[in-house]
Amino acid sequence: MLLYVVRHGKTVWNLEHRVQGITDIELCEEGRMTARAISEEVRNLNVDVVISSPLSRARETAKILVGDTLPINIDDRIKERDWGRNEGMNLDGLDTWDCWDVILNTNVQNIERIQDFMSRVSEFLEEIKIRYKDKKVLLVTHSAVVRVIHYLLGTIPEDGNLSRINIPNLRIIEYEVK
Repeated sequence: MLLYVVRHGKTVWNLEHRVQGITDIELCEEGRMTARAISEEVRNLNVDVVISSPLSRARETAKILVGDTLPINIDDRIKERDWGRNEGMNLDGLDTWDCWDVILNTNVQNIERIQDFMSRVSEFLEEIKIRYKDKKVLLVTHSAVVRVIHYLLGTIPEDGNLSRINIPNLRIIEYEVK
C-alpha cells in the first residue's frame, strides 16, 4: 500500500498557536487557499481511497484536495488527540513533554493517554494495511496522528520524543506500507 498522509490546512487556532485537539475548529481562509494550491498535486497522486478525520478542518481539507473525484471515508480513529484542559490554550510555553512519554503514560490535565492514543491509530493502520493492501490511500488528519504514524512506521526522533517531529500543515508525506 502507498500511504499519503496530509495534515489539515491551517485554522485560526493554528495561526494563534492554540491547542486544538478534538475541538472542532474550521479552516481559515489561508488554510483553504493553501489546500487549493496543492490540490492538483494530490489529484496527480491518483489515490484510490481517501480517509479523513471526522473533525471539520480535516474533512474540509480532504474535500478541497480531491473535490468530487472520490468519496471521503470518515474514521474516528484518526481524529486528533484529546488535549483535555489544554484545548484552546496557547502553545507557547505550554509544557507537554510528559504527555508524550509512553512509559509515564500520564493523563495530566485530562489529556488522552499516549498509549490509548497510539493504540487507536495503530488499530486503524493495521486495518487499512489489510483492507487496502494494493491501493494508494490518502489520509487527511492531524499533527499528533501523523507523529504516531511516523513512530509506528519506524521513523522516530533519536530522543524518542514524538513532539519533536515537525508536522507542517498540508505537507504530503509518503509511506510504502507492507
